[in-house]
Amino acid sequence: MSPKVTILFVLFIFVNQVWSASDKVICYYASWGAERPGNGKFLPEDIDPNICTHINYAFLGLSDNGTLEILDEDLDVTQGGFSRISALKEQNPNLKVLFSVGGAAAIPWTFVLVSNDSDNVARMVQSALDLCEKYNFDGLDVDWEYPYGESAQQFVNLIASLKAAFEPRGYLVTAAVNSIPTEVGGGYDIPGLSAVLDIINVMTYDFHNYIGGVTAENSPLYGGVNESQWEKDNRNVDGAIRQWIDGGADPAKVAVGIAFYGHHFILANPSNHGLDAVISGPGEPGPYTDNLSSLGYNEICEFHPNGNTVFLDDMKVPYMYEDTFWIGYDNEESVAAKVQYAKDNNLAGVFIWSVETDDLYGFCGQRNGLLNSIKRAMES
Repeated sequence: MSPKVTILFVLFIFVNQVWSASDKVICYYASWGAERPGNGKFLPEDIDPNICTHINYAFLGLSDNGTLEILDEDLDVTQGGFSRISALKEQNPNLKVLFSVGGAAAIPWTFVLVSNDSDNVARMVQSALDLCEKYNFDGLDVDWEYPYGESAQQFVNLIASLKAAFEPRGYLVTAAVNSIPTEVGGGYDIPGLSAVLDIINVMTYDFHNYIGGVTAENSPLYGGVNESQWEKDNRNVDGAIRQWIDGGADPAKVAVGIAFYGHHFILANPSNHGLDAVISGPGEPGPYTDNLSSLGYNEICEFHPNGNTVFLDDMKVPYMYEDTFWIGYDNEESVAAKVQYAKDNNLAGVFIWSVETDDLYGFCGQRNGLLNSIKRAMES
């Protein structure tokens, strides 16, 4: 092989590796979506396994002695939630499916009790191995919200124990982590975690809510021109990802969180509908997701088809207003921008909370429009 050909070959390999770096689309599936009413119902078979590279099944519980718990025996086992998710690998043999344990509704103290006791850790590891083998899953995602103080090191030790048992079997160990790693309730040994985790899912959303008393975006990509420097550094995707990487996280393991929902508010004055407009309170829960001040993208598309949409060029996200209704959310354009951000920074890719609140029936246009926008951006 001539020197010129050798150089071209090496350059090809290098470019191909960079191109392939940001290739993960991790789809959290909130299993209770299968029991939502009407158009809100979203079954395991509604997930596109040729777009999602990983599916994280939410959630398993954790007992005080470390045993992983099936929280809904009827939904997960009798109705076949676990097996139906695993069966999606028949359509895509490269798909990875993981159990996710914990979540916002879990009691953080349980993770403390387990991680501080070696016997409890051993039981958690064995319980995870048993469930993965029984249901043909490929690993465990740990959603501890959140370790703090001395728990930061215990979290690393817990993940390291899982990794030691999982790696020989080809299983993955991932974690969902706080967007700002230094915040109270979100203290992490970042280099330690990065050394043992396969993927670090940074929850880059919920940056603002109704407690602030004014309209604000749920998950801006960048800080706004009218924000303080502290907000620009901390209350957006770019600020959070930079803190994780500057703190010692391997960029190739970091995934950007994309919210398939938004936070909505009641405007105090319908004629004042920009950012930082005064609100009179949180929006009412949607009929499918049933969360105060939060609507899934499916609910936005179905129930607010005539809303006025404004896209913020500085933050790279939209908001919608209609009379006293206001919501800051993500649409097809903004999720594509976040995928491009992951690619530009050679990150692992993106993850979604959560795939079952996509626009399944295409009220905004294309069926499952957000997931398909992610696919187009990944392939562009």
